[in-house]
Amino acid sequence: MDPQIYTTLLGVAAGIYFIAALTALGRLLAGPNSMDRLVSLESMIAMSQGMLAAYIAWSMDTSVAYAMLVIALLGFISSLSVARFRVPDKRPKATVRASSREATREASRDAAQEAARQEDLKHVDQKEDHF
Repeated sequence: MDPQIYTTLLGVAAGIYFIAALTALGRLLAGPNSMDRLVSLESMIAMSQGMLAAYIAWSMDTSVAYAMLVIALLGFISSLSVARFRVPDKRPKATVRASSREATREASRDAAQEAARQEDLKHVDQKEDHF
C-alpha cells in the first residue's frame, strides 16, 4: 500500500476515535444514571485500546502492546467490580395530582412495592460479608 494512503487512513481512524472519545466523555459527564456512565467508561477503555492499536500500526513500534494488555485487564476487572458492587439508582417519586384517583392509587401501589422491596433487601444490608 502506498505510504501516503496508509498515513491518511490512519489519520482518519485517529480522528474518528477522537470524536468517539469526546462523545463518550459527554455521556460520562451527563449520563442520567450510573449505568450510562459505566457503559461510556467501558467504551472509552475500548477506544483507548483502538487508539493504541492505530498508533502501533502507524509507528510500527510494538512496545506499546504491553500497555494495551494492561488496559484490557484493568478494564475487565473494573467492569466486574462495578457490576458486583453497583447499587441500583433511586427512581424519582411520582407526582400525585389531588384531583386524580388513579394517580393516587398508582402512587400508593408504588409505595407498597417499594416498601416490599426494601423489606426483601433488608437481610442483604445486615450481612457483613457480601461474598
